[in-house]
Amino acid sequence: MAKPLSSSSNAERALDIVLALGEVGPEGLSLAEIAERMGCAKSVAHRSLVALLQKGFAEPTGRYGHYRLGSAVPMLARRQERLEPQVQKVRPGMTEFARLTGFTVYLIVQSGVDAVCAEMISRSTRRQFSMGVGYRVPMGVGAGSLALMSLLPEAAIQQIITANAERYLKHPSGRHVDGDVILGQVTDAQRRGYALNMGYYFPGQGGIGLPRPSQAPHDVNMAVSFNAPLEMMTDDWVESQIALLRECLA
Repeated sequence: MAKPLSSSSNAERALDIVLALGEVGPEGLSLAEIAERMGCAKSVAHRSLVALLQKGFAEPTGRYGHYRLGSAVPMLARRQERLEPQVQKVRPGMTEFARLTGFTVYLIVQSGVDAVCAEMISRSTRRQFSMGVGYRVPMGVGAGSLALMSLLPEAAIQQIITANAERYLKHPSGRHVDGDVILGQVTDAQRRGYALNMGYYFPGQGGIGLPRPSQAPHDVNMAVSFNAPLEMMTDDWVESQIALLRECLA
């Protein structure tokens, strides 16, 4: 199995703090909460936090001793428009599929060893799981990220599974998930041409992910996914929905 990518613990900790602050919103986190999430002493977390504060990636909230994302984050996001042309090409098809089926549709892209929701289209008033734009999970969690992994060479797949091995065990799920389970799901997705999540993470809910390989040197791989009740997900129904999704995206 491939060795995980090496990284500076200080740099990785700072990035983890940014991601943690992004998950909680404007109310932010206290230093003690940040340290607990990072699994380190408050003094160690404080050193990384000071660097983020100095560069504008974190800022104090109105509540004493609490911190939130700083203004540098949205400023960088506005400057990074590389994905938008690809998103524009896929958005009409996602919208049509959502209109025809009532399912919420997600556009998933890879970000290191994580998968991130780049777009979400919903035309449904019924209650269903919604992760929202910017939501991040370990690569391999959910049908969309499985579909992305199915596009990668074997060495890259193994590297991601190795890097995320402990995260798979800690990620909330209704069934046991480890690296071997993820590898089996990726292999199945490569064989089928699409990925399935048969109720691993939400009671009664499964997911389907269709990979969209990059078409140009500067494009990125994408996957379009949606969730559905498990009782609907027979082989014939899944095949019909994949056919419909491909037609909408064509």
